Amino acid sequence: MKFIIRDDDLNHFSKSSDISRWYSDIFVQDIPVSFSCIPFINPVGDMYPAHMPQEYKEFSIIDNPELFDYIKGNTLIEILQHGTTHANKKEKGQMRFEYAGTVPKEEAKRGREELERAFGAPVSIFVPPHDWIDTAGVLSVENAGMNIIRGRGAGFRNWIFRPAYVAVFIRMLWFKCVYIFSRKQGLLKTPAYPHVLNFGRHKEMCSYRLEDPDVFAGLEYAHRTQGIFVVVTHLHFYDAEKKARLLQLTVRARELGAEFVRPSTIFI
Repeated sequence: MKFIIRDDDLNHFSKSSDISRWYSDIFVQDIPVSFSCIPFINPVGDMYPAHMPQEYKEFSIIDNPELFDYIKGNTLIEILQHGTTHANKKEKGQMRFEYAGTVPKEEAKRGREELERAFGAPVSIFVPPHDWIDTAGVLSVENAGMNIIRGRGAGFRNWIFRPAYVAVFIRMLWFKCVYIFSRKQGLLKTPAYPHVLNFGRHKEMCSYRLEDPDVFAGLEYAHRTQGIFVVVTHLHFYDAEKKARLLQLTVRARELGAEFVRPSTIFI
């Protein structure tokens, strides 16, 4: 089993001291942490700090040199792309997440280029804000040449007419049908699919949130299936209880013989 930590929402206003505070004991154990970074946060974005002035402009991660210098100096950190601005939008009278609905083809590429300019390293993985992405968003990510780590929705929420999508749909349908039957045996919820899914022009991996009631059961399932376990955390919303939960997961993962890896390694 491979074990991955994905921490979301790093942005222009983040501080390296927060990373050290919550992850120094993780780094000491030689456990990598991947940070999903917002390239251009703006006041419309739902991760924009409430106490900051509402200046209507984009704040690039590259304008926080203290943060990216710290990250460049830590070989256990990998940067992922988390949307472009993380801003919700109003479309056809409805509020939508950033990569739902209409998404410009070059939007994901714009964010990737900014992150690579800031951190001086390739960025090959896209994490949709709120784990939600529609087909136009997927096409934008493919145009940028990236793979995707999302929640549990892989295989059903998007459709592009190509053979790889048909194959994944059939695989995931069978996976869910098996667990509809298994619920009679005490399993309460379908686990996240524990292997990489190949959609032809990109690949995807599913994940659990740290707060999910079945996150420990998901870890055990990934071990039994010799799969991949991805847990999602949030640096800006950590507290002692959540940190203790993460440490319990890492301890159990070591007991199970897990390999702690960077997410880019699973898509090779």
